[in-house]
Amino acid sequence: MKAEYKWIIVLVAYDDPRIEARVIKERLTMEEDEQLAALLRGGELAAVLDLDNESTAEASRMEVEKSCLR
Repeated sequence: MKAEYKWIIVLVAYDDPRIEARVIKERLTMEEDEQLAALLRGGELAAVLDLDNESTAEASRMEVEKSCLR
């Protein structure tokens, strides 16, 4: 059975040091464009998970956050 949803991990960072950078996860339908979704959320696409598992997506988000922000 093919998944209906996927997760993206997005790095949201600004040039303004007063705004804290963050890494978010977002659930999308398989038809949605990952790059466009990341752009609309004000960030850069860091990862795409072609499965519908929120705990795996959260683990991936934390890993990207750890490597990008700390």
